[in-house]
Amino acid sequence: MRRRRFSRPPKVGSSARAPTKAPRGELCPAELQFKQTYVFERSFLEQFRGGKKYRPSPSYDGKSKWDTPEEKPLQNAWAATWDKVRKKSGKDPVAYVRILFKILRGSSIAIPTLTQLAAPKMLLLVEEYLQDRVRDVREQFVAEGQRAKIAITIGQRGAGYPMALAVYYAITDERNGLSPLFKYCLAVGTAKTCWSTDQDDPHCARLDRLAKAWEFYAAMDYSLFPDDYDEVWGSTIPASFRVAAENLINAAVTQAG
Repeated sequence: MRRRRFSRPPKVGSSARAPTKAPRGELCPAELQFKQTYVFERSFLEQFRGGKKYRPSPSYDGKSKWDTPEEKPLQNAWAATWDKVRKKSGKDPVAYVRILFKILRGSSIAIPTLTQLAAPKMLLLVEEYLQDRVRDVREQFVAEGQRAKIAITIGQRGAGYPMALAVYYAITDERNGLSPLFKYCLAVGTAKTCWSTDQDDPHCARLDRLAKAWEFYAAMDYSLFPDDYDEVWGSTIPASFRVAAENLINAAVTQAG
């Protein structure tokens, strides 16, 4: 009986390298992260302003609405804008988008479309915001600390509230103008002290719930400039939050995109 002979399976050469570019029509990891970040940030801002969750047009992915072989392939707008933002801003496009939408959340400026991200007005907004960010972080910390201290003192001495309750009202009173990160840190720090001194105080649990409610919003601020916040705010920021913040944002961005 004649024996069959089979060819040897191909082997990977010692000089072989993994592909550095995405297959045609697909986004590379950096471009995909850029897309996910824009979708997340725009959805968040749209809903923050009372609108609906943002859903990008399929045409941005270079897909024709007719989906026929006769149609010429369209340019992938995500990849093109990623490259444009990188070249015009000189910054990581993902960081650029996050900073820009941070600015927009505190303004009434119209939300830029994907193709408007690298417009001169948007580039200038980000550039001006970054000029004195360390000084701004320091001034924010001092100003919010003073306002919180005054509100807590009034609550304790004026209304006779215990410390935990005075802090709770200071955080929930929007007139004090405290940022999400400051609210979170103040709630966590006070709750920790509260639990250590009085396990039966119901206000400890209220502060814990308050901290949880502001955790994600605090992470959005902190994850933009973690080094600057660590330098200025120091031990005010819980050690566990430094790691949790990045994980929270990454999970939200991935889910949105």
